[in-house]
Amino acid sequence: MELSAKPEGRRARKKRETRERILQVAQHHFIRDGYDAVTVEMLADASDISKPTLFNYFPSKMAILQALVPGVDERFAGVLQRHRAEGGTAAQQLTRFFAYASHVTQETPMLTKALLVLALRAYEDPFFSVDQHRWPLLHEGFSAMLMDGIDRGEVRTDIPVTRLTHYITGTYVYGLLSWLADPKYSVEAELAAASAFLGSAISVNAGDT
Repeated sequence: MELSAKPEGRRARKKRETRERILQVAQHHFIRDGYDAVTVEMLADASDISKPTLFNYFPSKMAILQALVPGVDERFAGVLQRHRAEGGTAAQQLTRFFAYASHVTQETPMLTKALLVLALRAYEDPFFSVDQHRWPLLHEGFSAMLMDGIDRGEVRTDIPVTRLTHYITGTYVYGLLSWLADPKYSVEAELAAASAFLGSAISVNAGDT
């Protein structure tokens, strides 16, 4: 006999709601004003709590940004999953996803930049484990997309799926980092070109050349 989940108490619910409100407020301000321009005082005031109360939930502004990462990664992974469910070839799904990523990057440039910088810092932090780094959910999604394509007979099999997944993820991340480093970099055009190239490169016909 399975035990039913214990109902959430009033105090626990209030703490959860406060934490969620802080994150919602922070995401709004990071998108609108940019991470560097936002202060803890601004976030506390907009969340209708005191600064000490905010620190009970997050020890720093950086910790708040880090807490936003899982939700962002899950949303992108969910979009990739939806593209898989909508059908089409692996190349077409890849094109749709890269177009979505380009759109989000242009719609929320300040938050995207902050998250990319955070991702780079994580790789320099000796206390970060591999599973705390970015991209694992996306990596899994690309891998599943390729496996679907192999099952349909459209994706090459002469190169291991793991390696193809690394190529796709690496190209995607490099495109975002190039945009981060160069204000003149056209993320829309470059990600579109990258997805077209990758679509050809993963094709079963590419293995015959």
